[in-house]
Amino acid sequence: MSDGQPTRRQSHVDMPVSYAAVGASRAPDLLRYPPNGSTPYEETLRLGSGQERFLVASSLLMTWGAQRGAGMTVREVQRGTGSEYQGPEFDAAGTPQAAAAPEEHFGPDGDPYVVPGTRAMLGAAGQPEREVLVIYTVTEDRTVGFAWGTADEQGVVGEQQFGIELREDDTVWAFARGFLDAPKSGLLGLRARAELKLAVEQVRAQLAALAPGAQPASTEGPGAERSA
Repeated sequence: MSDGQPTRRQSHVDMPVSYAAVGASRAPDLLRYPPNGSTPYEETLRLGSGQERFLVASSLLMTWGAQRGAGMTVREVQRGTGSEYQGPEFDAAGTPQAAAAPEEHFGPDGDPYVVPGTRAMLGAAGQPEREVLVIYTVTEDRTVGFAWGTADEQGVVGEQQFGIELREDDTVWAFARGFLDAPKSGLLGLRARAELKLAVEQVRAQLAALAPGAQPASTEGPGAERSA
C-alpha cells in the first residue's frame, strides 16, 4: 500500500470472527511474520494497463465480482455501515497511522461497494457455505480493495485481502494476501494441508475472474469453484 495511509476508528464491539489478529492481512511484514500458527500467502495477477482498466477492475472487485466470476455464490446477510472496526493500517515503515472517516462508493450499475461490517455467506460447489465479515476496505488513488475474515469454523479460518493496484509503470495488477489456519475444531496432517491448498487455489480463481475477457465459472459440478 502507499505511504502514510490513515487508519479508521477502531472498535472491538460486535466482531465475532473465528481467528485472532484482526486486520493483520494489511501488515507490511505479513509474509515474514504472520500471526502465530497461521500460513501466510500472497498472489498477484497482471490485468493489463491504464486508468480505465484499473477503474473497471476495481468496480468489479468491490461489488463481489471476483467471487461470483469464480463460480461462488454471494449472499449479503447484513449490510455494514462502514464505521465498524477495520483493523490497523501501517505506513511503509510499519508504523500505525491516524484515523479517517469511511466513504461510500458505487459501481457503474449502481451496485454499492463492499463496506466494513458487511456479513456475507460465500458458497462454492461441493463445500459448506462460509460466513465472512468484511473487516476493512482500501480506497486510494492507486489501490482499491477489501478484506474479509472468517466468522465460522467450517474449514480453514483467517483473513484474506483482495485488491487492485495501478502501479507507477501504468500496469494494473490484482493481488490477494492473507493468513490461514486449520479451524479450531482441528484439521490435522494431510487434510489440513489439503484444505489450505484448496483455499489458495480458490484465491487464484477469484483473481483470474478479474482478468479481461474472463468467462464466469459455472457453480455446478465438482471443482467449479476453481474455474475462471
